[in-house]
Amino acid sequence: MTAQPSPHSQWRASTTTVAGRVVTYHARPGLPGGPDMSPAALWLAYECAKYADPVCCFDVAFGLPALAFPTRQIAVVTRHAGVAASIAHTAPAVTLRADATTLVPGHYQTILIEVPPTREAWRQRLCQAWALLAPGGVLVACGANDAGGKIAASDVKALFGRCNEQSKHHQRLVTAIKPAALASQPAWFDQPGIARDSWTHIDCHGRRYVSQAGVFAHDRVDAGSAWLCQHLPALAGQRVLDLGAGAGILGGWALDAGAALVDMIDVDAHAVASMRRTFADCPAVRVAWGDVLDGLPWPQQYDVIISNPPFHAGKQRDDAMVRAFVATAAQHLAPHGAFWLVANAFLPYRALLSTAFSEVTSVATTPAYQIIKASQPL
Repeated sequence: MTAQPSPHSQWRASTTTVAGRVVTYHARPGLPGGPDMSPAALWLAYECAKYADPVCCFDVAFGLPALAFPTRQIAVVTRHAGVAASIAHTAPAVTLRADATTLVPGHYQTILIEVPPTREAWRQRLCQAWALLAPGGVLVACGANDAGGKIAASDVKALFGRCNEQSKHHQRLVTAIKPAALASQPAWFDQPGIARDSWTHIDCHGRRYVSQAGVFAHDRVDAGSAWLCQHLPALAGQRVLDLGAGAGILGGWALDAGAALVDMIDVDAHAVASMRRTFADCPAVRVAWGDVLDGLPWPQQYDVIISNPPFHAGKQRDDAMVRAFVATAAQHLAPHGAFWLVANAFLPYRALLSTAFSEVTSVATTPAYQIIKASQPL
């Protein structure tokens, strides 16, 4: 059996215009912010034309500045595997990094950040940017006012001492020049999981997990995942796959319950780095950074597949990822196996699972969550 990409993985070519240049990019459902170019990315690409190389872009949609200015020295950091796949599909020569820790401190004259929607993830990016930016270099950050843009300036001022703000079309642009030393050191600059090269810790069932800001439930055990663990069957000797593994809580529970093999995949590079650190000494665990829309890296069938899947891409409701999870589970489930899923109670996942499995059972429900078991792939 060989891994096959989901039919949802087909790319759609789109174009936008940056500084008079027509730029092609490739999109599909399931990407953060959706399949369309964000206004923040367009503004950041426009600003990129004003500033010096080398440039580093953090999480700018589709790596737009690097696509718009292919002859410039622009490194792209994206934690989302689907965005990385989009950039590689459009412009294979672009320098891509999943993690900023491999980049040279103090090297960049310009850093562009599309502000993430959660403040902790934004502050983590800001800590990384501070380390990478040369003294006298320029930080340019942009985000929607209702998705992090409004709060960006106060954190930049805390580190850089001062900044300029512009607002238009519901977007906020913040620009600052890096001084020779920190203007101040806010408490979050050293906070575990936010500070550069730091981790939060989650203790669960006798195992200590590490995680970072921006990873799903990065500082706690998600209630839905904990509830699913309570309902899973005996796993001794089983081959288990965790789809959308996050910090690895479900996969770790399966390992501790005696699973012979546990494979875990997540679209977030920081989640993958967390899992690799947590399970570094566990030969039965394999971890992969990837978008399930592109299929799995392992040509493997599993006795049990488990998932607490996402149903948002950025702020937008987007079921492309969970549809890919269901299709992947149906493809990789052993004939005698079962797919166990926990989700918010209001999501219509039984009907979705029924399109891929002949047996679909509601195992347990509460006002908040539902656990569904599916077997016998169609």
